[in-house]
Amino acid sequence: MSPEVLLAACRFVHDSSLMALWGAFAYLAVLVPQSVAEPVAGRLMIFRLAAASLTLVTTCLVLPLQAAMIGDGWPDAINTTVLSDILASTTVGKAWLGQLFGASVLAIAQCASPGLAPKVTAATSGLALATLALGGHAVMQDGWQGILHPLNDVLHVLSAGAWFGALLPLLLVLARFGQAPFQRDATAALRRFSTAGHWAVALAILSGMGNRLFILGWQPLGWTSTYQTLLTAKIAVVFVMTALAILNRYWFVPRIGRNRTSAIAAIRTGTLIEIGLGLTAILLVSIFGMLDPSGSD
Repeated sequence: MSPEVLLAACRFVHDSSLMALWGAFAYLAVLVPQSVAEPVAGRLMIFRLAAASLTLVTTCLVLPLQAAMIGDGWPDAINTTVLSDILASTTVGKAWLGQLFGASVLAIAQCASPGLAPKVTAATSGLALATLALGGHAVMQDGWQGILHPLNDVLHVLSAGAWFGALLPLLLVLARFGQAPFQRDATAALRRFSTAGHWAVALAILSGMGNRLFILGWQPLGWTSTYQTLLTAKIAVVFVMTALAILNRYWFVPRIGRNRTSAIAAIRTGTLIEIGLGLTAILLVSIFGMLDPSGSD
């Protein structure tokens, strides 16, 4: 298997783990009443530890894989001279150091007590997610664009992660509707998710449009290169996710009071589909984020 394929796989696991952690635990820490947040966070403990571990492991793997791509293949993945040169004299190396710092802080934060874990995990995963803007297409410009593009990219990954990551605990919140002691707080958590989701979706879309302008300018969407094709596919996936989110918010949520069972079942189905589409979008970004936007694949 080539270093390029393994690097894309690492990027996918790394980015999806971080987005899931950030969105899930920010939602639990800020928007979900404690009576529901505590048991949901408890059920997500194994997921939390596994995702934090995967983030650290994939971060460690990225540098050798990039060395193999930049150098002369697999032997350079463990060539200390090549690795030290990348760290010392390339933006790839500097970005990797920042991402390693973020992943390490996230891993250490998992030692927090169960009561603090959601807040600490949300804060440290948000920090680690923001370090993604230290590399890739976000740092390919100079001047004012070299400042605004990374800042816009931070906004994009945080807002998209807040939307995507919150979907997993939302499924567990929906399960609380069948339990009388938690029904009121579960309803509050769902409605807060719907309200906050407006902002997360809007910011993710607007910042995504900003990133596209920074990278491609005013070029129309098309199929002229692998980069453009995958970007167009990602936009289509996000469009479907947005349509499902709107359907859930304005069609099924208002019907909970009249026909709770069918409305909750429909929201649960839509949420599962959104999770699958979100993973598809992250996979596409993991691939085209390694490509040359100019078309020289």
